[in-house]
Amino acid sequence: MVQVLKISRVSVKSNCMTSTTFSSTTSREALNNQGKIALDEFKRICKSYTLFHAGFCALAVIEVFAFLLFFSFFTQSSILAFSLAALFLTGFSYFVLLFYFQAKKPEQLTELQKIFIKNYAMGINFPKNTAEFHIALAHGIHEFVKLLNKQEYFFYTLPKPFTALNPVLQKFSAWNHWKDVFEMKEQLLFIRAQQHVEQIKLEPTDLEAHASLAAAYLQLSRIYLDPRKLYLEESLPWVSIEYGSEEMFSKFQKVCERAIEEYKILDTYVPHSPWTHAELAAIYHDLGWSQEEIRCYEAILAISPNDEKVLFRLGVLYFQQGLNAKALRIYETLRHTDEAEELISYYPEL
Repeated sequence: MVQVLKISRVSVKSNCMTSTTFSSTTSREALNNQGKIALDEFKRICKSYTLFHAGFCALAVIEVFAFLLFFSFFTQSSILAFSLAALFLTGFSYFVLLFYFQAKKPEQLTELQKIFIKNYAMGINFPKNTAEFHIALAHGIHEFVKLLNKQEYFFYTLPKPFTALNPVLQKFSAWNHWKDVFEMKEQLLFIRAQQHVEQIKLEPTDLEAHASLAAAYLQLSRIYLDPRKLYLEESLPWVSIEYGSEEMFSKFQKVCERAIEEYKILDTYVPHSPWTHAELAAIYHDLGWSQEEIRCYEAILAISPNDEKVLFRLGVLYFQQGLNAKALRIYETLRHTDEAEELISYYPEL
């Protein structure tokens, strides 16, 4: 029983250790400042490219408008040739610079990541290549990623008299910058996971290290999900259709499988832990692997047979999989609880 309690609190202990680490190495204010500086620079870089596109678009519109407005005058002079040449020069310049900036932008963002990590690491008093150093650095990256959450909607702001236009501006902001935010979070979370991998290399059988790596994989997997699934109670102005692509699901599944392996390691060292099975059940639910989810809940019930929430969830899964007899036995157990009426509503219909 002591072992079960120990592993079920792994994530809490890890967080506490991280907080202690930072209180002795760098202040919370310094942490926030590093993240805010990096966030401001990230937005500046991204907005500069929007300004580039907007500038050329405005120039092209002015040139076309002037050409059409004075067309009758231009046809009677050599200015027509110069105006057409200006249009072609604008278009040519735009595409040449576009190819240049498309190559430059990823380099700038990668350099920003390196600068943030370097500056943050300088504030960590633990020696490099120690478990404590990797934990602290992973925590800093985690906090920076939290700052990036939903930032794609807030690259631009309007003065108070025009706040009614904010929903439109947020849609434009998300359409224009969601990929920038997504790729920045993805790369940072890969680095965070790598820090925990390095920690495990130093302490291969440390269960807290494996739990931290599993949590890092889970945080990474969430960025591949449709944001509307993560923020159920919020109305998001715009969400890219790419979240529904096969590529996104493939990445999500791959990272989830990594997390599953970490939780299996925890289960091997500390079997019969309800926490481990609950975490696995949540991953299987996101993946749509109902049979594996059922097995996890059955394992939890073998340890805690009176857990009403687990009973309810298992009963729903039984009904969804056509295992009505098993589901009705759970219904009998929950008959005098508030969950019973909701559970029976899942009884399959024709």
